[in-house]
Amino acid sequence: MAHKVSMQQIADRLGVSKYTVSQALSGKEGVSEATRKEVIAMARALGYRVRKDAETEESLQTHAGNKIDIVSPLVWVGLDERHGHEPNFWQRVRQGIEAGSSEHGLSPHFFTFGRDKSSLAALEQQLMSEALREVTGFIIVGRCPIELLLLLNRMGLPIILVDHQESVIQADAVLNANIEAGRMACHHLLSQGCRSIVFVGRDSFAVSFRERFWGCRLALEELQTTKSSMYSLQLAANSLQSAAWLLAGVHLKKWTVPYGSRSWRQSLERRISTATESNEEGSALFKAEYDGLPDGFVCANDEIALALMQSLQSRGIEIPTRCRVVGIDNTAASREAAVPLTTVDLAKEWLGIRAVESFVRRRLRPEAQHENITLSARLIIRESG
Repeated sequence: MAHKVSMQQIADRLGVSKYTVSQALSGKEGVSEATRKEVIAMARALGYRVRKDAETEESLQTHAGNKIDIVSPLVWVGLDERHGHEPNFWQRVRQGIEAGSSEHGLSPHFFTFGRDKSSLAALEQQLMSEALREVTGFIIVGRCPIELLLLLNRMGLPIILVDHQESVIQADAVLNANIEAGRMACHHLLSQGCRSIVFVGRDSFAVSFRERFWGCRLALEELQTTKSSMYSLQLAANSLQSAAWLLAGVHLKKWTVPYGSRSWRQSLERRISTATESNEEGSALFKAEYDGLPDGFVCANDEIALALMQSLQSRGIEIPTRCRVVGIDNTAASREAAVPLTTVDLAKEWLGIRAVESFVRRRLRPEAQHENITLSARLIIRESG
């Protein structure tokens, strides 16, 4: 193991105390069975050596009963080359796949894929090589070129998609609740009194980014439906002042930044500069269409949110007094920021573990109807919003 994993790291990932982790890993009483299983699974995902006596009788029986007909069947796990070394989200998904593979007796082989024709051609040649005769299926993490998915599909082996869906092939998918995450984030800002909201992301980077923006739009649509009903009630009660307040607009706009490219931070800086200049001018255009700074930001992930906050603070813009900021993912950096980031917690290690479980199911029941499994989201309220 390249680095030592501490109990505190496990506790931070799960949102429990170090004492709880210690009790669970030592096999002592005082910890619920569900919590013990979560601690052990997370410890394995991070590479922590778990004592045998920490495992429950049920989990030991599961290990014994989950042997597959082939010794260490080989599963190829593909990641977008842009995600191969990203530490906060995709590497944690990979750790979950490694942990799940170990638990179910699988041997994962990780590979990366690009989007240009030459890299896809080289990968196709590799896939068709003699070495692939022992492969039992594929787990594809994140967005994948359709050409590659069609190639894999023609091989007739199980395919599990992780944090991505694609209708051109029949495959099981394990997903995060991305629409719900955007909806939660936007509803939270609305509940804090924000009337102008900007979503910062890049639709073309990932389907999950686009879905998170859809969640924000859904929150606004739900608000408008509620306001229409309340407006009618206020008019019926002759409360014109309250009715007029309900007609006040709540705006949602999108800032597209080239996230994933080397220039995305500079692009975000330019967008913020333009917005702050509009605010200083105090123009009627801003008041009508809010081309300046909004009351709140929802960012497609924590990395964008943290860069946004740093830029705003460098300009003397106070958070959350002037602008509220909400991220999505709940990475370690979001907790450690100068202003801890309000965010939406999405599965990472568990996304990988659940993908392996789906792969095992598909191998055992190849005739079963395909599934889309969605793991839930959870709002984490901190100081930024």
